[in-house]
Amino acid sequence: MSTPIGEKIRNIRESLGMGRQEFVDTTGIAKGTLIGIEQNRQEPKAGVLIAIAEAWPEYAAYLLTDNVEIKQRRPEVAEPEKKTHRSTKAK
Repeated sequence: MSTPIGEKIRNIRESLGMGRQEFVDTTGIAKGTLIGIEQNRQEPKAGVLIAIAEAWPEYAAYLLTDNVEIKQRRPEVAEPEKKTHRSTKAK
């Protein structure tokens, strides 16, 4: 069974030894939003999860899953091909 996201966020904050004010000051999340999420009265928007993951990347996988053994990596993305414009004028 998955841990509710609000509980995960509260667990992260408490494991960092932070009160709510320090946490919102660091992440930019509104205090009322944080309280609502931690009390499972509202779901966090993507921006909240991104703010937490950017501040503490080591918790990114934990936020999305209960698996803390996930090895994270950046996807390899091919460079887009450059288009060449050929002249279609007749000579």
